[in-house]
Amino acid sequence: MRIKTIGVLTVLTLGLTISTADAATAWPGAAATQTADGSNVFGKNLSGVSFESQGVVWAVKNGPSTLYRLVPSGSTWKVESKRSLKFRNGGGDPDAEGVVSTPDGLFVVSERDNDNGDVSSPMVLKVGTGSNATNEWKLPGMPSVEPNEGPEGISWIPDSFLTAQGFRDDAGKVYNPADYPNHGTGLVAVGLEATGGIFLYALQDSGAKLVAKFASGQKEVMDLEWEGSRLWATCDNNCSGRATTLAITNGKFTLKATYDRPAKLPNVNLEGFALAPTCVNGKKTALWTDDDNTKGHALHTGSLNCTA
Repeated sequence: MRIKTIGVLTVLTLGLTISTADAATAWPGAAATQTADGSNVFGKNLSGVSFESQGVVWAVKNGPSTLYRLVPSGSTWKVESKRSLKFRNGGGDPDAEGVVSTPDGLFVVSERDNDNGDVSSPMVLKVGTGSNATNEWKLPGMPSVEPNEGPEGISWIPDSFLTAQGFRDDAGKVYNPADYPNHGTGLVAVGLEATGGIFLYALQDSGAKLVAKFASGQKEVMDLEWEGSRLWATCDNNCSGRATTLAITNGKFTLKATYDRPAKLPNVNLEGFALAPTCVNGKKTALWTDDDNTKGHALHTGSLNCTA
């Protein structure tokens, strides 16, 4: 059900209310961007990107499912290594839509098995040094959506931040990491394309536990990025490349800002977004992936002001 009100579009779906503000402010960084890969290095379907460190970036392609390790090469990023991705049993072709590097390891979100593409199967995979996932979790609590409108973005939020901010779960209880044994040191955030909703999971040995869900401020989510004290949610050309930021207020994640894409960043199929962990001369490097490989380039780079 959709309700249009002045300045706000509200989508009600399975108990999750998602509001998207029409107004946005200018990108809080340089207007200029540039391509950050060689010509036709990746082809189509580069969907997610994440910084491990200032000099290492992970990226995923959703078909055929591929994980890339990227390192700097002048003003661009080059492929240092790549490998195919498989489910834990060694089979299938995970539709890898997002990737995040965390202190607990490397995680990939998949919305389906490309070998059975008509069936929605939202899942998070933990990736080791080989092609096969070392662990995998089905994601409960998401609304039923079309197979190609499932989870697109993934990020990770440390327990230390959540507890310091008095974060509360959907039942209103103050978050206590001890309530989720063997889940690591943080919660995984997953963004759902179809609704723009964000879902926080504890990935336990016994399965994934939904801790909370909340609105991103976007009608669709393509990627998520944790930046110290705020969560970014980005959208593609369906939302003109806008980004929102969310932070904890009174125990809940709430919308703080909505930004247009950088003025010089093409309005293309921007499915991946990542920020470098370190400020250099007052700026952080920003990366976007273009799933369509427009004009032979799938990776764009720009900057974010550290004071933004």
